[in-house]
Amino acid sequence: MTVALLPAKGKPQPPFVFGKVDLKLLEQCEALDRQFEKRALVYHDAALEKHLASLAAPLLPATALEHVQWKFHILRYPAVNAFALPNGSIYVDTGLLARAENDDQVAGTLAHEITHVTSRHAYLFNRSQRTKTVATDVGMVVAGGLAGLAAVYLLGSPAGNPDQTGITAAILGYGRNFEQEADRNALQCLKQAGRDPLQLVRLSLIIDDKLEPEPVSIWKDRSPTQDRIAYLKAQAGLDQDPGPGADGGYVDRFRAVILQNIQLDLDTRRFRSAVAGAQRLATTYPEDAMAAYWLGECYRSLGPREARPTQQTKEGQRDAYRQTVRRTEQEEADLIAATPEGKAALETNQQKAEEFLRKAAGFDPSLSEPYFGLGVLYEQQGKNKQAIEAYGKYIDLCREPADKERARRRVEELTKISPEGVK
Repeated sequence: MTVALLPAKGKPQPPFVFGKVDLKLLEQCEALDRQFEKRALVYHDAALEKHLASLAAPLLPATALEHVQWKFHILRYPAVNAFALPNGSIYVDTGLLARAENDDQVAGTLAHEITHVTSRHAYLFNRSQRTKTVATDVGMVVAGGLAGLAAVYLLGSPAGNPDQTGITAAILGYGRNFEQEADRNALQCLKQAGRDPLQLVRLSLIIDDKLEPEPVSIWKDRSPTQDRIAYLKAQAGLDQDPGPGADGGYVDRFRAVILQNIQLDLDTRRFRSAVAGAQRLATTYPEDAMAAYWLGECYRSLGPREARPTQQTKEGQRDAYRQTVRRTEQEEADLIAATPEGKAALETNQQKAEEFLRKAAGFDPSLSEPYFGLGVLYEQQGKNKQAIEAYGKYIDLCREPADKERARRRVEELTKISPEGVK
Protein backbone atom coordinates (compact mmCIF):
# COMPACT_ATOMS: atom_id res chain seq x y z
CA MET A 1 0.00 0.00 0.00
CA THR A 2 1.38 3.41 -0.90
CA VAL A 3 0.37 7.01 -0.45
CA ALA A 4 1.90 10.19 -1.88
CA LEU A 5 2.27 12.61 1.00
CA LEU A 6 1.52 16.30 0.82
CA PRO A 7 2.68 17.84 4.12
CA ALA A 8 1.17 21.04 5.47
CA LYS A 9 3.77 23.24 3.75
CA GLY A 10 2.88 21.68 0.39
CA LYS A 11 6.16 19.95 -0.54
CA PRO A 12 5.56 16.42 -1.93
CA GLN A 13 7.31 13.57 -0.13
CA PRO A 14 8.30 10.08 -1.28
CA PRO A 15 5.44 7.56 -1.13
CA PHE A 16 4.96 5.94 2.26
CA VAL A 17 4.57 2.17 2.15
CA PHE A 18 2.66 0.63 5.05
CA GLY A 19 4.21 -2.44 6.59
CA LYS A 20 3.00 -4.82 9.28
CA VAL A 21 4.54 -2.77 12.08
CA ASP A 22 2.76 0.36 10.79
CA LEU A 23 -0.60 -1.36 10.57
CA LYS A 24 -0.14 -2.64 14.12
CA LEU A 25 0.50 0.94 15.30
CA LEU A 26 -2.62 2.02 13.44
CA GLU A 27 -4.66 -0.59 15.34
CA GLN A 28 -3.21 0.68 18.61
CA CYS A 29 -4.30 4.21 17.73
CA GLU A 30 -7.85 3.09 17.07
CA ALA A 31 -7.80 1.28 20.41
CA LEU A 32 -6.55 4.40 22.17
CA ASP A 33 -9.35 6.47 20.63
CA ARG A 34 -11.83 3.98 22.06
CA GLN A 35 -10.13 4.05 25.47
CA PHE A 36 -10.39 7.85 25.66
CA GLU A 37 -14.10 7.61 24.88
CA LYS A 38 -14.69 4.71 27.26
CA ARG A 39 -13.02 6.58 30.12
CA ALA A 40 -15.04 9.74 29.38
CA LEU A 41 -11.85 11.70 28.73
CA VAL A 42 -13.22 13.33 25.59
CA TYR A 43 -15.01 16.61 26.23
CA HIS A 44 -17.92 16.64 23.81
CA ASP A 45 -19.36 19.94 22.67
CA ALA A 46 -20.70 19.89 19.13
CA ALA A 47 -20.22 23.62 18.59
CA LEU A 48 -16.62 23.62 19.81
CA GLU A 49 -15.72 20.46 17.90
CA LYS A 50 -17.13 22.10 14.78
CA HIS A 51 -15.12 25.23 15.55
CA LEU A 52 -11.87 23.24 15.85
CA ALA A 53 -12.64 21.52 12.55
CA SER A 54 -13.23 24.90 10.89
CA LEU A 55 -9.90 26.21 12.21
CA ALA A 56 -8.17 23.11 10.84
CA ALA A 57 -9.88 23.03 7.43
CA PRO A 58 -7.57 25.50 5.60
CA LEU A 59 -4.54 23.82 7.17
CA LEU A 60 -5.24 20.31 5.90
CA PRO A 61 -3.49 18.79 2.87
CA ALA A 62 -5.36 18.91 -0.40
CA THR A 63 -4.77 15.20 -1.02
CA ALA A 64 -6.44 12.46 1.02
CA LEU A 65 -4.06 10.27 3.00
CA GLU A 66 -4.35 6.52 3.32
CA HIS A 67 -5.50 5.38 6.76
CA VAL A 68 -6.17 8.95 7.89
CA GLN A 69 -9.57 10.22 8.96
CA TRP A 70 -9.35 13.72 10.38
CA LYS A 71 -11.09 14.16 13.72
CA PHE A 72 -10.60 16.99 16.20
CA HIS A 73 -11.26 16.38 19.87
CA ILE A 74 -11.01 18.19 23.19
CA LEU A 75 -9.45 16.04 25.90
CA ARG A 76 -10.26 16.46 29.59
CA TYR A 77 -6.67 16.94 30.73
CA PRO A 78 -5.20 20.01 32.45
CA ALA A 79 -1.72 20.02 30.90
CA VAL A 80 -0.98 22.68 28.27
CA ASN A 81 -0.56 20.16 25.49
CA ALA A 82 -1.96 18.71 22.26
CA PHE A 83 -1.09 15.63 20.24
CA ALA A 84 -2.01 13.81 17.05
CA LEU A 85 -2.36 10.10 16.51
CA PRO A 86 -1.21 8.93 13.06
CA ASN A 87 -4.77 7.90 12.16
CA GLY A 88 -5.75 11.58 12.05
CA SER A 89 -7.24 11.90 15.54
CA ILE A 90 -6.03 15.22 16.95
CA TYR A 91 -6.55 15.95 20.63
CA VAL A 92 -6.26 19.40 22.20
CA ASP A 93 -6.16 19.32 25.99
CA THR A 94 -8.52 21.49 28.01
CA GLY A 95 -5.37 22.84 29.68
CA LEU A 96 -4.13 24.30 26.41
CA LEU A 97 -7.51 25.76 25.45
CA ALA A 98 -7.82 27.28 28.93
CA ARG A 99 -4.51 29.14 28.59
CA ALA A 100 -4.51 29.99 24.87
CA GLU A 101 -5.43 33.59 24.12
CA ASN A 102 -6.99 33.42 20.66
CA ASP A 103 -7.98 31.23 17.72
CA ASP A 104 -4.69 31.87 15.89
CA GLN A 105 -2.82 30.13 18.71
CA VAL A 106 -5.17 27.15 18.54
CA ALA A 107 -4.86 27.07 14.74
CA GLY A 108 -1.07 27.05 15.11
CA THR A 109 -1.33 24.06 17.43
CA LEU A 110 -3.54 22.23 14.94
CA ALA A 111 -1.17 23.02 12.06
CA HIS A 112 1.74 21.60 14.06
CA GLU A 113 -0.15 18.39 14.85
CA ILE A 114 -1.47 18.03 11.30
CA THR A 115 2.13 18.02 10.06
CA HIS A 116 2.97 15.12 12.37
CA VAL A 117 0.20 13.14 10.67
CA THR A 118 0.86 14.15 7.06
CA SER A 119 4.60 13.52 7.42
CA ARG A 120 3.95 10.12 9.06
CA HIS A 121 6.17 11.03 11.99
CA ALA A 122 4.68 8.45 14.35
CA TYR A 123 5.30 5.61 11.92
CA LEU A 124 8.83 6.76 11.08
CA PHE A 125 9.71 7.28 14.73
CA ASN A 126 8.25 3.91 15.65
CA ARG A 127 10.34 2.18 13.00
CA SER A 128 13.56 3.90 14.05
CA GLN A 129 13.10 3.14 17.76
CA ARG A 130 12.23 -0.51 17.55
CA THR A 131 15.90 -1.51 17.57
CA LYS A 132 16.88 1.00 20.26
CA THR A 133 16.44 1.25 23.99
CA VAL A 134 13.64 3.70 24.62
CA ALA A 135 14.56 6.23 27.31
CA THR A 136 11.34 5.97 29.27
CA ASP A 137 10.80 6.02 33.02
CA VAL A 138 7.59 4.05 33.51
CA GLY A 139 7.24 5.33 37.07
CA MET A 140 7.14 8.87 35.73
CA VAL A 141 4.74 7.85 32.96
CA VAL A 142 2.21 6.61 35.48
CA ALA A 143 2.80 9.39 38.03
CA GLY A 144 1.42 12.38 36.16
CA GLY A 145 2.31 15.46 34.15
CA LEU A 146 2.04 15.20 30.38
CA ALA A 147 2.93 11.53 30.68
CA GLY A 148 -0.33 10.72 32.43
CA LEU A 149 -2.11 10.42 29.10
CA ALA A 150 0.28 7.74 27.95
CA ALA A 151 -0.51 5.81 31.12
CA VAL A 152 -4.05 5.23 29.82
CA TYR A 153 -2.51 3.05 27.16
CA LEU A 154 0.77 1.96 28.75
CA LEU A 155 -0.38 0.74 32.17
CA GLY A 156 0.68 -2.84 32.54
CA SER A 157 3.23 -2.63 29.72
CA PRO A 158 6.92 -3.21 30.38
CA ALA A 159 9.36 -0.30 30.16
CA GLY A 160 10.67 0.24 26.66
CA ASN A 161 8.21 -2.15 25.06
CA PRO A 162 8.83 -1.46 21.35
CA ASP A 163 5.16 -2.00 20.57
CA GLN A 164 4.30 1.11 22.63
CA THR A 165 6.98 3.44 21.27
CA GLY A 166 4.95 5.07 18.51
CA ILE A 167 1.96 5.73 20.74
CA THR A 168 4.11 7.23 23.49
CA ALA A 169 5.95 9.47 21.04
CA ALA A 170 2.71 10.65 19.45
CA ILE A 171 1.49 11.81 22.86
CA LEU A 172 4.70 13.07 24.44
CA GLY A 173 6.60 14.43 21.46
CA TYR A 174 9.25 13.38 18.96
CA GLY A 175 12.90 14.29 18.52
CA ARG A 176 14.15 17.71 17.50
CA ASN A 177 14.01 17.19 13.72
CA PHE A 178 10.36 16.13 13.59
CA GLU A 179 9.26 18.84 16.02
CA GLN A 180 11.08 21.53 14.05
CA GLU A 181 9.56 20.31 10.80
CA ALA A 182 6.11 20.54 12.37
CA ASP A 183 6.79 24.07 13.64
CA ARG A 184 8.25 25.20 10.34
CA ASN A 185 5.26 23.93 8.39
CA ALA A 186 2.82 25.33 10.94
CA LEU A 187 4.23 28.86 10.52
CA GLN A 188 3.87 28.60 6.75
CA CYS A 189 0.35 27.16 7.01
CA LEU A 190 -0.81 29.95 9.31
CA LYS A 191 0.52 32.60 6.95
CA GLN A 192 -1.12 30.96 3.93
CA ALA A 193 -4.43 30.71 5.81
CA GLY A 194 -4.38 34.42 6.65
CA ARG A 195 -3.65 33.87 10.35
CA ASP A 196 -0.93 35.44 12.46
CA PRO A 197 2.04 33.02 12.60
CA LEU A 198 3.57 34.99 15.48
CA GLN A 199 0.81 33.65 17.71
CA LEU A 200 2.45 30.22 17.59
CA VAL A 201 5.53 31.83 19.12
CA ARG A 202 3.33 33.49 21.71
CA LEU A 203 1.69 30.17 22.60
CA SER A 204 5.13 28.61 23.09
CA LEU A 205 5.92 31.37 25.58
CA ILE A 206 2.68 30.57 27.42
CA ILE A 207 3.61 26.86 27.50
CA ASP A 208 7.06 27.72 28.84
CA ASP A 209 5.54 29.74 31.69
CA LYS A 210 5.02 26.69 33.88
CA LEU A 211 2.83 27.30 36.91
CA GLU A 212 3.19 23.81 38.36
CA PRO A 213 6.08 21.43 39.03
CA GLU A 214 6.13 18.86 36.24
CA PRO A 215 8.46 16.13 34.98
CA VAL A 216 10.87 18.05 32.76
CA SER A 217 10.98 15.56 29.90
CA ILE A 218 10.28 11.89 29.37
CA TRP A 219 12.28 11.64 26.12
CA LYS A 220 15.96 12.51 26.53
CA ASP A 221 16.19 14.01 23.05
CA ARG A 222 13.06 16.12 23.22
CA SER A 223 13.83 19.78 22.54
CA PRO A 224 13.38 22.04 25.57
CA THR A 225 10.71 24.68 25.15
CA GLN A 226 13.29 27.47 25.22
CA ASP A 227 15.05 25.90 22.22
CA ARG A 228 11.72 25.65 20.45
CA ILE A 229 10.96 29.32 21.11
CA ALA A 230 14.35 30.35 19.73
CA TYR A 231 13.79 28.24 16.63
CA LEU A 232 10.29 29.61 16.04
CA LYS A 233 11.49 33.19 16.46
CA ALA A 234 14.33 32.61 13.99
CA GLN A 235 11.94 31.06 11.46
CA ALA A 236 9.49 33.93 11.91
CA GLY A 237 12.22 36.59 11.72
CA LEU A 238 11.56 37.86 15.24
CA ASP A 239 14.19 39.45 17.46
CA GLN A 240 11.89 39.90 20.46
CA ASP A 241 8.98 38.10 22.10
CA PRO A 242 5.51 38.89 20.72
CA GLY A 243 3.11 40.49 23.18
CA PRO A 244 -0.19 39.06 24.47
CA GLY A 245 -2.87 38.36 21.89
CA ALA A 246 -5.93 38.59 24.13
CA ASP A 247 -9.35 38.11 22.53
CA GLY A 248 -12.50 38.48 24.62
CA GLY A 249 -14.48 36.56 22.03
CA TYR A 250 -12.20 33.58 22.56
CA VAL A 251 -12.97 33.52 26.29
CA ASP A 252 -16.70 33.67 25.52
CA ARG A 253 -16.38 30.76 23.12
CA PHE A 254 -14.33 28.55 25.44
CA ARG A 255 -15.80 29.64 28.76
CA ALA A 256 -17.24 26.18 29.51
CA VAL A 257 -13.90 24.54 28.73
CA ILE A 258 -12.07 26.97 31.02
CA LEU A 259 -14.53 26.17 33.82
CA GLN A 260 -14.08 22.44 33.22
CA ASN A 261 -10.32 22.83 33.33
CA ILE A 262 -10.43 24.77 36.60
CA GLN A 263 -12.08 21.75 38.19
CA LEU A 264 -9.51 19.44 36.60
CA ASP A 265 -6.71 21.65 37.90
CA LEU A 266 -8.11 21.49 41.42
CA ASP A 267 -8.60 17.73 41.21
CA THR A 268 -4.96 17.22 40.16
CA ARG A 269 -3.39 19.65 42.65
CA ARG A 270 -2.56 22.24 39.99
CA PHE A 271 -3.74 25.02 42.26
CA ARG A 272 -1.77 27.86 40.66
CA SER A 273 -3.17 27.00 37.24
CA ALA A 274 -6.66 26.89 38.73
CA VAL A 275 -6.23 30.39 40.16
CA ALA A 276 -4.92 31.68 36.82
CA GLY A 277 -7.89 30.22 34.94
CA ALA A 278 -10.42 31.55 37.43
CA GLN A 279 -8.75 34.96 37.45
CA ARG A 280 -9.07 35.09 33.67
CA LEU A 281 -12.81 34.46 33.90
CA ALA A 282 -13.28 36.94 36.75
CA THR A 283 -11.40 39.61 34.77
CA THR A 284 -13.47 38.96 31.64
CA TYR A 285 -16.76 38.80 33.61
CA PRO A 286 -16.20 41.12 36.61
CA GLU A 287 -19.78 40.84 37.89
CA ASP A 288 -20.39 37.17 37.14
CA ALA A 289 -21.30 35.16 40.25
CA MET A 290 -19.86 31.84 39.09
CA ALA A 291 -16.58 33.43 37.97
CA ALA A 292 -16.22 35.07 41.40
CA TYR A 293 -17.17 31.81 43.14
CA TRP A 294 -14.53 29.78 41.33
CA LEU A 295 -11.87 32.38 41.97
CA GLY A 296 -12.71 32.26 45.68
CA GLU A 297 -12.61 28.47 45.69
CA CYS A 298 -9.27 28.46 43.89
CA TYR A 299 -7.69 30.88 46.36
CA ARG A 300 -9.01 28.77 49.23
CA SER A 301 -7.52 25.64 47.64
CA LEU A 302 -4.23 27.41 46.96
CA GLY A 303 -3.79 27.60 50.72
CA PRO A 304 -0.20 28.34 51.81
CA ARG A 305 1.21 28.25 48.29
CA GLU A 306 2.40 31.28 46.37
CA ALA A 307 0.38 32.14 43.26
CA ARG A 308 3.60 32.00 41.22
CA PRO A 309 6.16 29.16 41.46
CA THR A 310 9.39 30.06 43.22
CA GLN A 311 11.50 27.50 41.34
CA GLN A 312 12.04 27.92 37.59
CA THR A 313 15.18 25.90 36.78
CA LYS A 314 14.88 22.41 35.29
CA GLU A 315 16.58 20.85 38.28
CA GLY A 316 14.31 22.73 40.66
CA GLN A 317 11.20 21.74 38.70
CA ARG A 318 12.22 18.10 38.72
CA ASP A 319 12.91 18.14 42.46
CA ALA A 320 9.65 19.95 43.20
CA TYR A 321 7.74 17.42 41.10
CA ARG A 322 9.29 14.46 42.89
CA GLN A 323 8.55 15.95 46.27
CA THR A 324 4.95 16.72 45.31
CA VAL A 325 4.07 13.22 44.14
CA ARG A 326 5.58 11.67 47.27
CA ARG A 327 3.29 13.57 49.63
CA THR A 328 -0.43 13.80 50.10
CA GLU A 329 -2.08 17.15 49.45
CA GLN A 330 -2.49 17.73 53.20
CA GLU A 331 1.12 16.77 53.97
CA GLU A 332 2.38 19.19 51.36
CA ALA A 333 0.13 22.02 52.63
CA ASP A 334 1.19 21.44 56.25
CA LEU A 335 4.89 21.56 55.36
CA ILE A 336 4.51 24.78 53.40
CA ALA A 337 2.29 26.40 56.05
CA ALA A 338 4.99 25.76 58.66
CA THR A 339 7.31 28.24 56.91
CA PRO A 340 7.06 32.05 57.33
CA GLU A 341 6.38 32.43 53.61
CA GLY A 342 3.69 29.79 53.75
CA LYS A 343 1.96 31.39 56.72
CA ALA A 344 1.90 34.76 54.96
CA ALA A 345 0.60 33.22 51.72
CA LEU A 346 -2.10 31.30 53.60
CA GLU A 347 -3.39 34.47 55.25
CA THR A 348 -3.41 36.38 51.95
CA ASN A 349 -5.10 33.58 50.02
CA GLN A 350 -7.77 33.06 52.67
CA GLN A 351 -8.55 36.77 52.65
CA LYS A 352 -8.93 36.70 48.86
CA ALA A 353 -11.04 33.54 49.06
CA GLU A 354 -13.47 35.18 51.48
CA GLU A 355 -13.58 38.34 49.38
CA PHE A 356 -14.53 36.58 46.16
CA LEU A 357 -16.90 34.09 47.75
CA ARG A 358 -18.80 36.98 49.36
CA LYS A 359 -18.78 38.82 46.03
CA ALA A 360 -20.30 35.78 44.36
CA ALA A 361 -23.06 35.63 46.99
CA GLY A 362 -23.72 39.32 46.45
CA PHE A 363 -23.87 39.02 42.66
CA ASP A 364 -26.44 36.20 42.88
CA PRO A 365 -28.19 35.84 46.27
CA SER A 366 -29.87 32.63 45.09
CA LEU A 367 -26.55 30.87 44.47
CA SER A 368 -25.79 28.26 47.13
CA GLU A 369 -22.19 27.33 46.22
CA PRO A 370 -20.45 30.38 47.73
CA TYR A 371 -21.88 29.58 51.16
CA PHE A 372 -20.50 26.06 51.17
CA GLY A 373 -17.12 27.48 50.16
CA LEU A 374 -17.34 29.99 53.01
CA GLY A 375 -18.28 27.21 55.41
CA VAL A 376 -15.19 25.21 54.46
CA LEU A 377 -13.01 28.32 54.64
CA TYR A 378 -14.22 29.30 58.11
CA GLU A 379 -13.87 25.72 59.29
CA GLN A 380 -10.27 25.70 58.11
CA GLN A 381 -9.68 28.93 60.04
CA GLY A 382 -11.24 27.53 63.20
CA LYS A 383 -14.15 30.00 63.00
CA ASN A 384 -16.76 27.37 63.80
CA LYS A 385 -19.66 29.71 64.54
CA GLN A 386 -19.26 31.47 61.19
CA ALA A 387 -18.83 28.12 59.45
CA ILE A 388 -22.12 26.84 60.93
CA GLU A 389 -23.91 29.99 59.76
CA ALA A 390 -22.49 29.66 56.23
CA TYR A 391 -23.44 25.97 56.02
CA GLY A 392 -26.91 26.85 57.26
CA LYS A 393 -27.35 29.38 54.47
CA TYR A 394 -26.16 26.77 52.00
CA ILE A 395 -28.72 24.27 53.27
CA ASP A 396 -31.48 26.86 52.83
CA LEU A 397 -30.50 27.58 49.19
CA CYS A 398 -29.29 24.19 47.95
CA ARG A 399 -31.70 22.07 45.91
CA GLU A 400 -29.76 18.80 45.91
CA PRO A 401 -30.69 16.48 48.82
CA ALA A 402 -27.28 14.76 48.86
CA ASP A 403 -25.46 18.09 49.02
CA LYS A 404 -27.78 19.34 51.75
CA GLU A 405 -26.99 16.23 53.78
CA ARG A 406 -23.27 16.79 53.35
CA ALA A 407 -23.62 20.29 54.80
CA ARG A 408 -25.84 19.04 57.65
CA ARG A 409 -23.15 16.55 58.65
CA ARG A 410 -20.60 19.37 58.81
CA VAL A 411 -22.97 21.39 61.02
CA GLU A 412 -23.46 18.41 63.34
CA GLU A 413 -19.71 17.92 63.69
CA LEU A 414 -19.07 21.60 64.35
CA THR A 415 -21.95 21.81 66.83
CA LYS A 416 -20.26 19.14 68.94
CA ILE A 417 -17.17 21.36 69.05
CA SER A 418 -18.91 24.74 69.36
CA PRO A 419 -22.48 24.34 70.66
CA GLU A 420 -22.67 28.10 71.20
CA GLY A 421 -22.57 28.48 67.40
CA VAL A 422 -26.15 27.22 67.08
CA LYS A 423 -28.86 29.85 67.11
